[in-house]
Amino acid sequence: MFKKLLILIACVSLMAFAAEDPVAAIKKKDGELQTLLKKSNRSVKETERVKTLLNESFDFELLAKKSLSKSDWEKQDAPSQEKFVAEFQRMVRNSSAKRLELYRADSTIYEPAKMKGDDEARVVAHLWYKGKESVLEYKMSLVNGNWKAWDLIIDDLSTARNYKEQFGQILKTKSFAELIDIITKKADEAEK
Repeated sequence: MFKKLLILIACVSLMAFAAEDPVAAIKKKDGELQTLLKKSNRSVKETERVKTLLNESFDFELLAKKSLSKSDWEKQDAPSQEKFVAEFQRMVRNSSAKRLELYRADSTIYEPAKMKGDDEARVVAHLWYKGKESVLEYKMSLVNGNWKAWDLIIDDLSTARNYKEQFGQILKTKSFAELIDIITKKADEAEK
């Protein structure tokens, strides 16, 4: 009986501490990212690390899904959805790595996470760079025990909403396969 009680306590403790706080998850990645961004000339290895940090921080599958209307997503077969997610991730990862200087910060203050259930959170960060404040809001989900952002709202501009509007316009005149081709070309261009 005592042994069963110990096992139960251990399991509950593991579940309680399995996922770190969403703010802590962002802070950990942001600290390393800010260090890399402050370097005027990053090596290829450091640029790849920036891309890796982005990969580890975002749920690209959910961001890709939310960048399309529900009907546009559901009309696609699984292989098309997978190809879209892969190329979308490559495009966002490569283009974001080049534009991250915009998010350089001298200091950052994080508000406590606003939780929705146990697996959704919103984290607001106030960044100051050269006296100017920017507000970033991370919409996050718990994925396999890790907090990952699926939308980043920068000064009231939603990444997911922006892509959804762009892709919706493209899909009015082009096929889904053509949209994937456009995303692939943008990903290729951003790799250069």
